[in-house]
Amino acid sequence: MTWKLTTINLLFAAAISFSGSLCYAQEALFPDYIYKSNIRFPEVYKTGSDQTNNIIDLNSNQQLIFQFDDIDNDIKNYSYQVIHCNPDWSVSDLIHMQYMQGFESYNITESHFSQNVTRLYTHYQFTFPNEFMKPTISGNFIMKVFETNDPENIIFTRRFMVVENILSFPEAKIRYPSMVEIRNTHQELYFTINTENIVVQDYINDFKVNIIQNNRWDNPIIGLSPQYINTKEVKFNYMNGESSFAAGNQYRYIDIKTLQIITEPIVDIKIEGGTYHIRLRDEVVRNYRNYQNRPDINGRYTVYNQDGFSNTIDPDYADIYFTLPADEAFLGKEIFLIGNFSFGQMLDTYRMKYDSYRSVYWLAMPFKQGYYNYMFSVKDSKTGMGDVTPIEGSYAECENDYTIMAYVRRPGDITHKLLGVHYMNSLVDR
Repeated sequence: MTWKLTTINLLFAAAISFSGSLCYAQEALFPDYIYKSNIRFPEVYKTGSDQTNNIIDLNSNQQLIFQFDDIDNDIKNYSYQVIHCNPDWSVSDLIHMQYMQGFESYNITESHFSQNVTRLYTHYQFTFPNEFMKPTISGNFIMKVFETNDPENIIFTRRFMVVENILSFPEAKIRYPSMVEIRNTHQELYFTINTENIVVQDYINDFKVNIIQNNRWDNPIIGLSPQYINTKEVKFNYMNGESSFAAGNQYRYIDIKTLQIITEPIVDIKIEGGTYHIRLRDEVVRNYRNYQNRPDINGRYTVYNQDGFSNTIDPDYADIYFTLPADEAFLGKEIFLIGNFSFGQMLDTYRMKYDSYRSVYWLAMPFKQGYYNYMFSVKDSKTGMGDVTPIEGSYAECENDYTIMAYVRRPGDITHKLLGVHYMNSLVDR
């Protein structure tokens, strides 16, 4: 069975929600969520890579960095715990010793106070795997950070993956869709996976593929099964939209690496009440415009203060004001600001508010100094699916990144394991 995963799908199919606040131990848990209002920008990324790569190799020297800010600006006792998940990101039935070596939880010991900023905060950081805790199997995991001695008092969760890289992808391409009606607006993936090194008894239930676009989790493809199977490889060559994504548009951007200079699209920077406030020019609906291939970083962001010395405790926070004129294409619908800063999801925190007097959608949110990509996504009231097309447009020639993840349960395995990951780009892999 294959389906496009949405917030509603997760709530009912996987007992996971991206916009609620319910969590019960290992029955339901959100893969990426901030539970406390004093927590800002919890990040996870592989050391030496960009700040969105959250996949590491099993039994390697690779590590993930987990870091976040606490705007209470004090020292608290926080701990972390790793939870194992199924391929659909529902929490599995495995117990700690079946997927992890070492302690079940451990304290976060590294913290630093911010410096030279208008909004004070404490920065916390730890790496994983480490000498106290390391995974023994591949797959999907959630890092749960909580107040020490109270595992149910969660402050945030972040997803990450561990891969064995047993499978290879001898063929993987992106093409214009086979369906005529979406040929100019979507991108279709087709690929082959070499299976010579594994044994699979039931390809329908034991071999699953997930695909994400630009690290977005509001529109992934989850649980795609092979279409053609032989003794050495499996093929995914769907032609009815099963492996297609709306191509979208190039991302918008904000550059606040320095607060001393006004750059496009900033209109004004000022200090009020001792903190920075940044107003952007009114956003433009791009659904009616011709496609322009402007460089972007596909939804990513980087925290950076070019006037400081440290990229963790020197960057300041500033309230950024977004305004989007209302349009008949999305009037009366829920609109969200999305990007990797929102974990690629439609979070309530980034929901646009509607001002009927000015006929605009608006949002004011604190951002840490750096460079950000973002888009506006419209939530479908029936399916819960996010769609950038009504505001951003969708053009088949748009540049996008894709990640393919292959999960296999071999004879004797206690769960599905992540045996292969492949990265693609719509310009490189045509």
